Amino acid sequence: MVICLDRGTGKVRWERAVKRSRKETKHSLNTGASSSPVTDGENVYAFFGDFGLISFNGQGKERWRRPLGPFSSLWGMASSPVLAGGLVIMVLDGFGASYMAAFDSRTGEEKWRTERAPFALNYSTPVVRGDEITVIGPGKIAGYEAGTGKQMWSGPLPVASYVASPAVGSTIAFALSYSVEQVPSFDEQLKNLDKDKDGKLSPDEYGTGDNARIVESVGQMYGNKDGTVERAEWMELWREWVGRPALTGARLGGAAGGWSHTKSVGRVSSPLLYEGLVYSVANGGILSAIDVETRAPAKTARLTGALDNYFSSPVLAEGKLYLTSEAGKVVVVRPGREWEILGVNDLGEETYATPALSGGRIYVRTAGAVWAFGVRR
Repeated sequence: MVICLDRGTGKVRWERAVKRSRKETKHSLNTGASSSPVTDGENVYAFFGDFGLISFNGQGKERWRRPLGPFSSLWGMASSPVLAGGLVIMVLDGFGASYMAAFDSRTGEEKWRTERAPFALNYSTPVVRGDEITVIGPGKIAGYEAGTGKQMWSGPLPVASYVASPAVGSTIAFALSYSVEQVPSFDEQLKNLDKDKDGKLSPDEYGTGDNARIVESVGQMYGNKDGTVERAEWMELWREWVGRPALTGARLGGAAGGWSHTKSVGRVSSPLLYEGLVYSVANGGILSAIDVETRAPAKTARLTGALDNYFSSPVLAEGKLYLTSEAGKVVVVRPGREWEILGVNDLGEETYATPALSGGRIYVRTAGAVWAFGVRR
């Protein structure tokens, strides 16, 4: 569904259903609404992993649709479209063919496509920086020319999964890697799933839920790709994705001088860069402010009153940070080297979406509603 609300009242102006062409397998916390729509002020552009791109005008009239996929992402597609130079740009990474593509915002016609490395556990939304698109993914951060898709530069990142978007400054960008710190036991998989005790897992032994999706992906994408998972294939997957989650600073343009910080960093929630400090919120409600130049934490402490998981990313408005926990607690923080909690507001509903800021208001989408906060005029 694409839903348009009146900014002043919250009243539904129009809503449009998009019929899916298939059913994408997703992580239990991933839904068809994970990819945020984007607008140029006149038209809206939305992406659904089990359909593709679609555009409506401000009155809800469909302008064009561009079916895409199917995709082979482990946890389902989650990257959002971005706009640059009259183009709608998508990063479409996955286990199979991965690529970035640009579509004419007027017609939906594909204008360029740039291939990217396969076997990518990448769900990150790119960042537009002038006429350049900054994109992260397993093993590298890269800058692409928005008009052509040509890669202009790249720099190294840890080989891991990337969910968060990069925080991009004038000379440096920060990326958060999402990795596991030890290989999940294959013996435990056999103990729970191997019905015929032959030391491997066939398609009828994948089980159910998110773990089954991992087992299925190994069977389809690693080793001889015959659908049966053997120990060597299991290890081949995890060998690439094991390590400590890290906040990595990479110099734009591919210049040397990057660094990594691995203590109390986020995994899904994107970092935020402001006045020489990069902020990252880790699960458990731990907020770190790290000095960009010295690379040392200025302050790391718990967000008292909201010790929770964080999937939503921090945003900044009028000199204040807003951080929203999974349980729906919005923490207001005065930023700085000695950042300070100013208040905790409980919405009482699970929240995964990052708040949107516009016209002096903060819009928050919870599990059951959209909220607008601001001064009445």
